[in-house]
Amino acid sequence: MKTKKGMWALSLLFVLALIGTMFVPVVSAENNTLQPDQENQYNEEKYTVRLVGSGISQDQIDAQDQEVLNSFEKEFKSLPSQYIGFAEPDISKDEKIVGYAFRVLPSGESLSYAEVVPSNETYSSKKASTNIDNWINGPLNVKTLESFKELKTSSSSGPHQIHTSRISRNYPGVGNAQLISSWYWDNLETNSDQDYFFTKTILRTDPGIIVSGYEPYKNFQFNVEINSDYSLGSYQHLPSVFVSQNNPQTTTGYTNMGLSLNSGGCSLEWTTEIPDRCVEFNHLSGNKFSWDEEFRSGTDCAEHSFEFSPGQESVCSQAPARDGNTYIISRVKADVSNGWTIFKNGVPGYAPSGTNAWGHYCKVRWTGNGYVHV
Repeated sequence: MKTKKGMWALSLLFVLALIGTMFVPVVSAENNTLQPDQENQYNEEKYTVRLVGSGISQDQIDAQDQEVLNSFEKEFKSLPSQYIGFAEPDISKDEKIVGYAFRVLPSGESLSYAEVVPSNETYSSKKASTNIDNWINGPLNVKTLESFKELKTSSSSGPHQIHTSRISRNYPGVGNAQLISSWYWDNLETNSDQDYFFTKTILRTDPGIIVSGYEPYKNFQFNVEINSDYSLGSYQHLPSVFVSQNNPQTTTGYTNMGLSLNSGGCSLEWTTEIPDRCVEFNHLSGNKFSWDEEFRSGTDCAEHSFEFSPGQESVCSQAPARDGNTYIISRVKADVSNGWTIFKNGVPGYAPSGTNAWGHYCKVRWTGNGYVHV
């Protein structure tokens, strides 16, 4: 196993030049400002995890992410009271994680990326390393610079983005799938008894017909689940949690629709595509909900990359959630089993076979009394 932290450090002088000055006043929801005598400078090397190997364990991810978060929290002791956290991949015994990256941004928000392959597949560590580095040197570094700029120019308008996680899964000759989930906390609500959270995800499916150009697999059916009752071992779901809103509801026929979730303090707005046959919304049990995507064969939706994006608002008891322990906001899971279809001699076939459900869950904890951004 090879572990590297921050092989791709941005020049501190370059970052400071972008910010414009070494000590920049910052306005947040709690009106914190930068202290001139603050000695600790944000260094993305220190707050980055990079893992590449033939089988990265979830315990290893948990330990290294926790270490980085603890270091960030210790050095920036003026962190405004907020939730911080990270997401861990949730995969079956038939799969393995071959690449993983994680970073805490200057704002306290964090991002992660994971590459997953079948456990019996011989996967090139060079390919995994390249994919991880491309994400770090591209989207992640761009987001890091944006975070600095936002701290200089913007006040907090909510909701506070806690973590965004991307997990990628390739099915050779059949299709590709990515699950990109973000978890938010409403930092503007004034309810002293409850805290409000948003979970929003995107399932992107690329059919084989456009991935390879010669394997005419097409989008057929997929499922996305958001479970706010999810607990794992010593990590429990949020105290007294209940789901108050889900979007979209059951919808028939292709459309690109605007969606929103609204709490007591702010709202989260986004758009999603609906496939040409339908999206069926299901209440499975308790605080577990799912959406089934269904495509018509031979249509544009079936033959091109498609992004479906559902979301959920959950509410929990405030006092116990802010006790400093770590809780799970929700687990997001995609099921692409038999998700793509192919016709041979007029007979339909479906792939991939077996169990192909995977995703991630977000762990959070309450921290800080104020935050100095440097």
